[in-house]
Amino acid sequence: MKVRLANRNDAPCLAELHEQSSAKQPGGFMFRLGRKFLSKYYRFLIDDGSSLILCATDDSGRLIGFVAGALDAEGRMESLKKRRLQLFLASLPALLRHPSLIREVLARQNSESVDESGTGYVVQAGAHEEFWAWIPEHNGGGAIELHLKWLSLMRLLGAETISGEVDKVNDAIMRTHRMLGAKVVKEFVTPDGRERVLIQYRLK
Repeated sequence: MKVRLANRNDAPCLAELHEQSSAKQPGGFMFRLGRKFLSKYYRFLIDDGSSLILCATDDSGRLIGFVAGALDAEGRMESLKKRRLQLFLASLPALLRHPSLIREVLARQNSESVDESGTGYVVQAGAHEEFWAWIPEHNGGGAIELHLKWLSLMRLLGAETISGEVDKVNDAIMRTHRMLGAKVVKEFVTPDGRERVLIQYRLK
């Protein structure tokens, strides 16, 4: 396994892996907006100076996993807001097929940060882990090794704590985060009824 930072050419592969991973997790949302949307989304994140995406590849160079997050979640969100029109156009095919997604998109745009409110979806400020994906057939310790390297890099870049969210139904993911040192800070319910926990890694 080789580990490197993501580049713009990785966006389609990141989108595919995100889609494959989310489809197996109860409560996944962003993958429902389509691979075209995800590819555009990750391309914007890669261009954004506050985001950090670390990739794992096999010996042939195939992407087998990644961890995505940001040193400044608020800055990342502001950057994405400036590209709302492009993201909307990329998601339009999915929205036309499933109009109910429009309401869910608006609910997320208008939600508050879960560290400051009893409702919401994600933390919207500070260092934040957004997504961790791994190809199932590449089992073993590679996914954990990649995550630990991402945490170390975030620490080197100045992050003292990193927040993230996990749906309660994803027991295996929650157990792994606990094993790696994450602490549960808060339990909450999203506006669409999902029970989630806010976790935090203390790096310093």
